[in-house]
Amino acid sequence: MPTMAVMTGIQASGKSTFCKNNLSGYVRINLDTLHTRNKENMAMDEAFCAKRDMVIDNTNPTAAERRKYILKAKEHGYRVIGYFMQSRLQECTARNELREGRAKIPARAIAATSNKLEIPSYEEGFDELYFVCMTDTGMCIEKWRTEELGETR
Repeated sequence: MPTMAVMTGIQASGKSTFCKNNLSGYVRINLDTLHTRNKENMAMDEAFCAKRDMVIDNTNPTAAERRKYILKAKEHGYRVIGYFMQSRLQECTARNELREGRAKIPARAIAATSNKLEIPSYEEGFDELYFVCMTDTGMCIEKWRTEELGETR
């Protein structure tokens, strides 16, 4: 069954680095490179037609923003995996300061995304969810914990 991975996290939380290191075989769909929703939809449609694994590498901070991807993936018979990047505003802002040129974005934009960030949940339609944090030695990937139930899925 083909897979759609949906990234969630504020800017400079490591989403694109995670994709390059862990999802390199996936078609990477990213508004920073595609620039328009029309091109994004065309790229998704191509991947759906070819039954290719794909990753939506945008901030996707709210359930409403993730919903459109999840619904489309389910319509095409895809399994949907969510990756939530640990998004500490101070750390992400510091990483952003190391960026150069167009890759560096205004700190207020990072803060605005942080303010609307909603933690993903299985109720959104994810088949699997993971929490990813940056460490000194790389990235730590943990199975999502459903705190209310005290268990992982």
